[in-house]
Amino acid sequence: MKDYKNLLSPIKVGALTLRNRIEAAPSNTGNGTFEGFLTPESIGYFELKAKGGAAIVTIGESNVHTKTGVAHGRMPCLDNPDILPSLIRTTDAIHRHGAFASIQLLHPGRRANKDYYNGAVYGPSAGEPLFGGPIVEMSEEVIQEVVEAFGDAAEMAKLGGCDMVMIHGAHGWLLHQFLSPLNNHRTDRFGGSLENRARISLMVIDNIRKKCGPDFPIEFRLSGSEHVEGGLTINDMVEFAKLIDGKVDIIHVSSCTFHNPATNTHMFPSPFHERGINVPLAAEIKKVVKTPVAVVGGINDPELMEEIISSGKADIVALGRPLLADPYLPKKLIAKKEEDVSPCVRCLVCLSGDFVPYIKYPIRSLKCSVNPIIGREQEAMVAKPPVDKKKVLIIGGGPAGMQAAITASDRGHEVILCEKNDSLGGTINLIENIDFKEDLKKFKDVLIKRVNERAIRVILNTEVTEEVIEHLAPDIVVAAIGAEPIIPKIPGMDCKNVITAIEVTEKIHDIGENVVIIGGGLMGCEEALNLAQKGKKITVVEMRPDVIIDGAYLYREALMIEMKKWPIELITNTQCKAINDRGVIALDKDGNEIQYEGDTIIIATGLKSKASQVDALRKYNLEFYNIGDSLKPRKVLEAVRSGYDIGMTI
Repeated sequence: MKDYKNLLSPIKVGALTLRNRIEAAPSNTGNGTFEGFLTPESIGYFELKAKGGAAIVTIGESNVHTKTGVAHGRMPCLDNPDILPSLIRTTDAIHRHGAFASIQLLHPGRRANKDYYNGAVYGPSAGEPLFGGPIVEMSEEVIQEVVEAFGDAAEMAKLGGCDMVMIHGAHGWLLHQFLSPLNNHRTDRFGGSLENRARISLMVIDNIRKKCGPDFPIEFRLSGSEHVEGGLTINDMVEFAKLIDGKVDIIHVSSCTFHNPATNTHMFPSPFHERGINVPLAAEIKKVVKTPVAVVGGINDPELMEEIISSGKADIVALGRPLLADPYLPKKLIAKKEEDVSPCVRCLVCLSGDFVPYIKYPIRSLKCSVNPIIGREQEAMVAKPPVDKKKVLIIGGGPAGMQAAITASDRGHEVILCEKNDSLGGTINLIENIDFKEDLKKFKDVLIKRVNERAIRVILNTEVTEEVIEHLAPDIVVAAIGAEPIIPKIPGMDCKNVITAIEVTEKIHDIGENVVIIGGGLMGCEEALNLAQKGKKITVVEMRPDVIIDGAYLYREALMIEMKKWPIELITNTQCKAINDRGVIALDKDGNEIQYEGDTIIIATGLKSKASQVDALRKYNLEFYNIGDSLKPRKVLEAVRSGYDIGMTI
């Protein structure tokens, strides 16, 4: 077992002693009320993080001054006293489990969205509209009004039970806009030198201190680098950190700016980024300040968390998505059960659903691919054992089947899990050859471990038939037999150079140097990147006008950026007409016939449920359910959720 003594050690922050070095990074559920009040669902979400053992639980982006700017709909509103009842219920729930409550204070500045308030759009300098209305340069009077609003918001937060606040001075919001030469072109005392551009941030810090007192900790979130030409660098931010050193209680290091949307997938790191992407930035700042330093960004491995603290690169790790994947991560490390931690797979589904204004419709319903209770934490808190203990036969050992078995067993049922292959894992086994899917492979191993730790009878190498069902005599049958490839009716499909996407792992050594992939959905493009990284030249042929339309917004953006680095040609609005020994014959949108050369042709045109095989398992005198890809091919998120749901229902 690993030793996490540094990560789990206490630390003094202002007047507070944190129970460990793990902070739940600022986030929200998106489902607050129209006025910006916290809902019971939000309270459950934050309470679960506290219950899991985090030292600080931070409520995310909260508006400080509706009059001069609102970024999103339903943001917590700290300029309205009517938020206090729901805020107090939230902080009470956090305190109930021994954590400290914090809240992030934000003004959007030039990124204010006129859809959510009436008023001018202000920024450090004038400019063209971003989301409606020209950007108006803030006068000194408006600057002072906003500074007072930050202090008032902190005062409101303290009254609402918050133990501290986080000032959002990163990611291209107002305070960052003043810091950045990309946005600040002023010539008065708020522009020009770094000291002048930092002035408003220092005024905000001082105003909060004045109104909330010396024993109310302040955390300041900054971008250690904008990663944009002409923008702030780590050298700039080291100097800025010196200016706020001793004036705040935590310096929180993130990176990037919404000024350049291309940095979004760096701001929220994908599987294509290194873990702990901001740690080098935090380490440089840590060298020059006495204030404790927190770092955020793609830190989803407990060993890395420990190394960051033990090496002195930072004092606190701020975890966002990892505490969605497993809110109990801190307590599991304390209990030396790190192998039971569900890893964040960095799929970006949790963020993409509400990533306004880049998506058309915010779903306002938080989801996690590996944690089926996220977004409905309150339901999990009231789960009850079954009225009658039953024998449950689950057919299929993929993520849906394993999660169903785990949940049903935990509720007291007798569970039998049958798998036709010689190992559990299902469709996740098909990505064994993909290096950037390492976290998903870890999740598969966690599920298998959980199955093996429970009183679940696992039967491998067994294809379930009606006779097997008769022999096992279950009370309930759950089909989780997965999906199969859709094989398009294209002349030449029987050529020796044709394989399906689900056969790539098995036949990886037989794949030629030039590969044509038919189908530009998520599966096809992920395989394109995987094979390109292995030295293959790839052509993706897609009949629709764009690729990866089935991918989560931020993950799609990250995958597209990564694919551009490799020899991958994306051909859209083009239909495959035939396959021959040379490759693929296709028709473009104008009807022109084109030959795409390929040694290997991979069919990635989607999956379909095994409807006839499922129907063959139905015995109408038994309670029968169909889940996961067996019901409808989707992603790991839906598979895990459907398994959890059926395990909770039966």
